[in-house]
Amino acid sequence: MFNLMKGTRTSMNRIYPFLAISLLLGLALSGLAGCASTPSKKFQRQVGPAFPFKELLQDGEAYKGRKVILGGHILETKNEPQATLITLLQAPLDSRNKPRSRDLSEGRFLVRVQGFLDPEIYNKGRKLTVGGTVSEVLEQPLGNRLYQYPVIEALESHLWPKESDDMRRFEPIYPYWWHYRWHRYRYIPDPWWAW
Repeated sequence: MFNLMKGTRTSMNRIYPFLAISLLLGLALSGLAGCASTPSKKFQRQVGPAFPFKELLQDGEAYKGRKVILGGHILETKNEPQATLITLLQAPLDSRNKPRSRDLSEGRFLVRVQGFLDPEIYNKGRKLTVGGTVSEVLEQPLGNRLYQYPVIEALESHLWPKESDDMRRFEPIYPYWWHYRWHRYRYIPDPWWAW
């Protein structure tokens, strides 16, 4: 029996370094993934203090030439001869500079990106974060009125992946969600939860 325990300890001693290295490697890789930012840290340092988007809408000419980081939900993508013009519904950004809910929008703006961007990829509803310079204010029709769109010349941009049903986090069923277990693709109550 002692030999059995000794053999187990020896095999465990061989496994522990492997587990430790795997754990450290996993932590290092997740740390590197967490360090990636949108836009780059270099660009973020060049951006001045934050200001409300409504101020940019009210007096876009005053912010001409200023570097900004904005994001939102794509409404339309048009290709011009030398650039692509994207209409965005502005949304506040979270701590990762990812646009939040479109219900929190304060208006619209345009993004001009040099080169061709495929409208099938940059399609309606996708989230986009842009770092760039305020270049001008364009007045274009929106319904029965003229709308003043601030135009951002994009220096950096990030198109966020589509959010599918599979990627959404689990929404628990209140109040007994912790007593449910997975069974044949549906939740059933655990009969022993009260004990």
